[in-house]
Amino acid sequence: MIRILITNQKGGVGKSTITANLCRYFTSVRGKKTTLLDFDSQASATRWVQQVQDKDAPDAIRVMPFEVPRTGGVNRAVIEIRRVLRQLEADTDIVVADLTWNDFLDSEIFFEFDLVVLPSAISEVELITTIEFAKRHQWVFESKRYHPTLVLAPSRVRSDQNGAVHRTSERFPFSFVLTPPILDSIDARRAFGNYFLIGHRNNRLSTSFMAFCRAMDQSIELHLSKQGARQHQHEKQNPFLHSLLRYRMEMAAAEENASPEKTVVRAGVPTAVPSPSKTRQDHRPWLQQIKEHQKSVAAAAVSNGDTAAPVSQPQDPIPRKPPLALVPKIFAVSVAGAKPSGASS
Repeated sequence: MIRILITNQKGGVGKSTITANLCRYFTSVRGKKTTLLDFDSQASATRWVQQVQDKDAPDAIRVMPFEVPRTGGVNRAVIEIRRVLRQLEADTDIVVADLTWNDFLDSEIFFEFDLVVLPSAISEVELITTIEFAKRHQWVFESKRYHPTLVLAPSRVRSDQNGAVHRTSERFPFSFVLTPPILDSIDARRAFGNYFLIGHRNNRLSTSFMAFCRAMDQSIELHLSKQGARQHQHEKQNPFLHSLLRYRMEMAAAEENASPEKTVVRAGVPTAVPSPSKTRQDHRPWLQQIKEHQKSVAAAAVSNGDTAAPVSQPQDPIPRKPPLALVPKIFAVSVAGAKPSGASS
């Protein structure tokens, strides 16, 4: 079972939108048994799913609201979340949890998930808040034990802000996966409780979110290739948290062993190495025009059985010359049939 946590301390960044529609993608497109685990007190993602989907449909999303305990200490919240996740393992392929982070929660919660997705707008205020939030929990993502993969999801991005997405990613202090931006529009806000973004009539909005979902698929594959499958044997033997001393020692070790270099994996971008840039000659329109004419003359000569006609010196008139300013001197002379200046007769 894959566990995905959508969280951020900053409100209004699209957590519920991503949660509800990502569940829809896994059920309708991927055919996975998906459970929406709603930790949010407002339960916006739950209302969205319940109002739109047919609960009797074969691809219906299982919705489970869950109130995170605020009393009983930090350990109780982690233990209760762990208990609920174990109950879902028998009949669930993917769990997508929606959580607005609060200060009473502990970083240990992140270890219960495979992917931790931080939606963030790219304005200065939201970006600074998200960076500070990620820094406080950096030791989790640098830990030597089984740890989640951090995914940064630029959300509610306007069309004119696409170029700023990659620039803002450089401000994060450690490695993460960067997804394509989720575009913002009035249709996205109106879709709440009425439509899912997958297959929305606004093709631009639907395509944007589909690209994000495909990037989440790649993020899962990347996490499994690096971390492997989650092992539960150790958790069954030791179902409770480490002691406070062990907790602090593990956090210090993770921060000390953190790599000084940062790796940004841009999910959703083709992994094939781009072909090297073309030479200058390939960008000369007049030369390309001549090459195409020579190929057509050669093909005509072969079809007529005339193999004696040289391809490099076609007998047919060449195409119309481009403006003289774009033609090199040697080419202009050879076209006119004259000899270059200074050449011997």
